[in-house]
Amino acid sequence: MKTKYFFIALLLSLFSVGALAAGSPLNESFTNLIALTNNAIEVGAKGDAQAFVDSTTIALEALSEQNDQGSSIRLQRANSKIKSALKAGKAGNVPEGVSLLEKAVVEMQKK
Repeated sequence: MKTKYFFIALLLSLFSVGALAAGSPLNESFTNLIALTNNAIEVGAKGDAQAFVDSTTIALEALSEQNDQGSSIRLQRANSKIKSALKAGKAGNVPEGVSLLEKAVVEMQKK
């Protein structure tokens, strides 16, 4: 009877370790990604649509590389906003793209 409880406790502890591993990466840093996104915001504020698209593409590529190292909910939310900003920029709606990038930075800065 005691061995039954021992195995149940062992299984529960294994499942709890797996649940902890499913969270966001412990040393997740958005410093580089925020800098690239802020650069795209500055470029967008000048109104040059092509330069905005280029700088947003660079930020999106950096996000993709960071996502390969470990994904998190904040990274996923920022990803969707940056992709939408790129789409807006390609459509010529740079102010909307800048607004979306600003929201992406806010997402990345959340704790």
